[in-house]
Amino acid sequence: MKRIIISLLAFTLNSLTITHAQGISYGNYHQLRQPVPMILDTDFGSCTDDLFSLVMLYHYIEDGMVDLKGIIVDREGDRNAVLVDIFNRYYGHPDIPIALERNGVKNPFDFIPYSRLVDFRKPDGEWLYPRSIDPATLPEGYKFYRKLLSEADDNSVVVVAIGMMTCLSQLFESGADEFSPLDGVELFGLKVKSVYVQAGHFDGNDNFSGYNMRTASAAAAVFYDRLPSNVDLVLSPTNVGEMMDYTSEDILADLSYTVLHPIKTVYTQFDCEVGQRMWDTNCVVNAVLGDGEYNLSPRGRVKYIDRGEASQMVFTPDPDGNARYQLPGDSYFAAEKVMDIRRHTRMNRYPASCSIEAPQVQLTGADAAEWVRQRMDQLTDKYLGAAGNKLDPGEVLSLFRPLGFTGTNASDYSEAGLLLYMNIFDRMVQKALREGVSDLTIVMGPPSSGKSTAVRHLGLDKSGLICDGVPEGDGVLAAIVNGARKQGMDVITVVPVYNDIHSCLKNSLGQGRATGRYDGLDKLIEAYRGNEGQLQKLHREFPDIAIRPVDCSGNRGPRPASSAQALKWRYKVSTADIDGLLTALLSAVNNGEIGLSSLRAAAGDLYSIPGLGSKGRTIADTVNARIDEALKDYIQR
Repeated sequence: MKRIIISLLAFTLNSLTITHAQGISYGNYHQLRQPVPMILDTDFGSCTDDLFSLVMLYHYIEDGMVDLKGIIVDREGDRNAVLVDIFNRYYGHPDIPIALERNGVKNPFDFIPYSRLVDFRKPDGEWLYPRSIDPATLPEGYKFYRKLLSEADDNSVVVVAIGMMTCLSQLFESGADEFSPLDGVELFGLKVKSVYVQAGHFDGNDNFSGYNMRTASAAAAVFYDRLPSNVDLVLSPTNVGEMMDYTSEDILADLSYTVLHPIKTVYTQFDCEVGQRMWDTNCVVNAVLGDGEYNLSPRGRVKYIDRGEASQMVFTPDPDGNARYQLPGDSYFAAEKVMDIRRHTRMNRYPASCSIEAPQVQLTGADAAEWVRQRMDQLTDKYLGAAGNKLDPGEVLSLFRPLGFTGTNASDYSEAGLLLYMNIFDRMVQKALREGVSDLTIVMGPPSSGKSTAVRHLGLDKSGLICDGVPEGDGVLAAIVNGARKQGMDVITVVPVYNDIHSCLKNSLGQGRATGRYDGLDKLIEAYRGNEGQLQKLHREFPDIAIRPVDCSGNRGPRPASSAQALKWRYKVSTADIDGLLTALLSAVNNGEIGLSSLRAAAGDLYSIPGLGSKGRTIADTVNARIDEALKDYIQR
């Protein structure tokens, strides 16, 4: 098997020992009662709501609310079972037995192929996450059902089925064996009290069955046709969980307390921005905490219509029926459920020594850089959680808000930003190469020149990895190119984007109004001038790299340009240009286009602009006077 090396802090990983913290209560202070005897049936290994469902179950176990008899993985593949074992060990429950389906759906669609996490190793070659099972020795899913049910008290077991119905259908079609003289349907009807299933959609006109059902539609038809009528069926329809959006950004923030965590690895090493919602967790919560957690439909009966991908589930009200389904709540209800999942995610079993979320005493310069060095992996992971394939230096700097970054003081964080940017870049290159893509596009140009617009309109975001901007500094672009080549990126394209300085100011003010963050005219001019000679230098250092110039001057939209045209682009800012820029800034101030709290930030230190002439100084005096006047009126009001 090919080794996949994860580049984390080697000294941290090699010294980390995972042990179970005993005696921890996780805060579900419901009335004391006997724990629910439960079997979890899950298609672990593709959708991330299964991860959070299992995490919640661990905490319910630790609070004495659940007796988890076993976990049945109904998605074929040894990796999926090993991944469950990894989670069991990480969360301190290595003895929960596991079974694996061996005759189910062949090669089902992988929304997120995070079962590959089982191949990840530390820099020293050890497994990133320890495991203790040999999947070849695991029992077959339906046989494991028979064993567990035969050992259970009558009418006692709760089944939570958040995957496909393959193992359950095989159970229903099974006959007497060494575990019980009863056939599968009889055994299930005798031992199971209730079954909670993530399936259906009953509030619209489509009645579609949902992904889990239609993926193995024939098996689902067997389950619903033969389900004993004395077993209570509670369904969690797709539209209930659809409103529960636990974003990648929030997940990484909730896990920022630790360096090594399997969910954190999933969300930083795989693309999880595929529309995931918290569907499965609703079955778990309902099964453990009871019907009071949800509004449920009246009783009825469910008929399953097997039409493959277009399979339907029809609910017919019947006071004597065994079926009910959860009703979708409003946005407040959905937010409450997501916050409960977040509470479980944040339960701090293995804390790191530092956090990236709490506000700090303002740190700048070398102090900010040292803060980054101590938290490099946590900051990188948070960025990767929502980055996709795009690396943006402005978004990197936004991670320094706890230190006092406001958007206008970017120069205070240039050292820290470059450190973090290059570390994130290395990790993104590794991720791209693991996913089989080896092309890199680097977009460069003045601030607010139209780089992001060019990315969208020219389809540049189709690249395996895109650098949407490059931090300022000598040798940074060369370090990016050389670093990408060294790791194996073999197709590198540089896209210089040009715009005139007056359009850049207009765009900068527009972006400031939208975001509340301004560059300051002095910083804009400084950064604009910094592009002088960059293209010529690029040609000299990397004559073999594809260069694709784009002209956005006058904000007339991105237009391809030749190299000869690009070499004539003008980055000088004359005294006359400065006069015009100051006049435009004064007009924006006079017209109220800049929020009062942002006036100083949008102007910056006007007197520090190199090349400021006497006319420009007079205009700068007027701008500053107008700002002082506006702020004075604001304070007096």
